[in-house]
Amino acid sequence: SLQFFCLSKIQANTMKFSVAALLIASASAFAPSSTFMPRTAAPAIAKSSALSMAFESTIFKTEEVTFADTKETIVKGGRDLFPLLPKAFEGIEKIGVIGWGSQAPAQAQNLRDSFTEVGMDIKVTIGLRSGSSSFEEAKGCGFSEEDGTLGEMFDVIKESDLVM
Repeated sequence: SLQFFCLSKIQANTMKFSVAALLIASASAFAPSSTFMPRTAAPAIAKSSALSMAFESTIFKTEEVTFADTKETIVKGGRDLFPLLPKAFEGIEKIGVIGWGSQAPAQAQNLRDSFTEVGMDIKVTIGLRSGSSSFEEAKGCGFSEEDGTLGEMFDVIKESDLVM
C-alpha cells in the first residue's frame, strides 16, 4: 500500500534543495509569459520520437545533465532562488495540481509553502476525480474544499492559470 507524507515546516526548512525551485523549470514552461523559450523550434515532421528536454530561462541559471542517455536541461533549486519566484510566476494566480500520485503531494505542498514564504498570493489547488479516496489524504496535508485548494479535477483545470 502506498503512503503519502506531509512535510512539516521544520522538515521543509532543513531540505537543501527546494522541489518548488526545480519545478519552476517545468511549470513556467507553460506560463503565459516569455519566462522560458524553446531552444529550437520543432520540425514539421519529427525524424525521432525522442522528447526534447531542453529549454532556456531568462530568470534562472540552467545547466545540461544526462540521465539514462537523455540530455535534459535543469534548474538546480535552493532557497537562494526564492526571490526570483515572483518574476517566474508573474501573471499566475492559481496553479492546479491534477491527481495525488507519487509526485503531486510533494510538488503541491512545496509550491504552496514556497509561495507563502515569499509572500505570494498564488493559490495551489489539488484536482481529483469526484469521489476519489485521495480527497482525505489531500485534506490531511492541508488542502480543503472550504478554502478552494481542493476540488473536482475538471473544475480545477478550468479555473487554473497553470495546470500540472
